[in-house]
Amino acid sequence: MSSEIGVRPTQPDPGLCKTCIYSRRIESDRGSIFFRCELSFEDSQFAKYPRLPVLICPGYRTNSL
Repeated sequence: MSSEIGVRPTQPDPGLCKTCIYSRRIESDRGSIFFRCELSFEDSQFAKYPRLPVLICPGYRTNSL
């Protein structure tokens, strides 16, 4: 079994969070990546850090023009 030093694994697709205006990408000091839902501060129905990938979300709003 071979391993390459310095090779980072590919990040999983976060689903809707990738293009949602309420989503914020957070990277820890150790390189872990999380997506925080800003709607969670206003409405407890939304998880602060939802399980990914998010496929259905009533709060989803696209950030594309």
